[in-house]
Amino acid sequence: GYNGVQIPSWDSRLIDLELAAGSKTYCDELRGRAEACGVVITELSTHLQGQLVAVHPAYDLMFDAFAPEHLQGKPKARTEWAVQTLKNAAIASRNLGLNAHATFSGALIWHTVYAWPQRPKGLVEAGFKELAARWKPILDVFDECGVDLCYEIHPGEDLHDGVTFERFLAATGNHTRCNILYDPSHFVL
Repeated sequence: GYNGVQIPSWDSRLIDLELAAGSKTYCDELRGRAEACGVVITELSTHLQGQLVAVHPAYDLMFDAFAPEHLQGKPKARTEWAVQTLKNAAIASRNLGLNAHATFSGALIWHTVYAWPQRPKGLVEAGFKELAARWKPILDVFDECGVDLCYEIHPGEDLHDGVTFERFLAATGNHTRCNILYDPSHFVL
């Protein structure tokens, strides 16, 4: 009864993201397999990789599980891999003829939502500035590919409500490819 499917890109059994970024033929074949099953690909998803773009050091160990084994315990390399993966997702989305993409923002400053003792003045502003600096090059690649990057607003992420999304959007210079993936259930969690 479904018309479309969102493909999670962290599972290579579903999509080889690097190959999809480099091969229109592969993307045409993938789209054809989906259509043979009676569905269209609506968007790709990089929720797990998106989280790895911005991991607070206190959570390194927990988030390592989302990275390839050879990158575990190597936060800098893991972040570089995540950024490249998102850029590949932009190109793969374009190759699939998609105009939207789903992801998470990461959680550099989530621990400050209810901070005790009180957080120092300017910490949140600095966090959003850093978050935007990490995402802006990725957003630019999505823009070059003509694909909207849609952040799922979710507890545990720096973009967890309308206010935090607006702050992030402003920090990116109101980037035209920066959007919300609307999932009403997450706005009430």
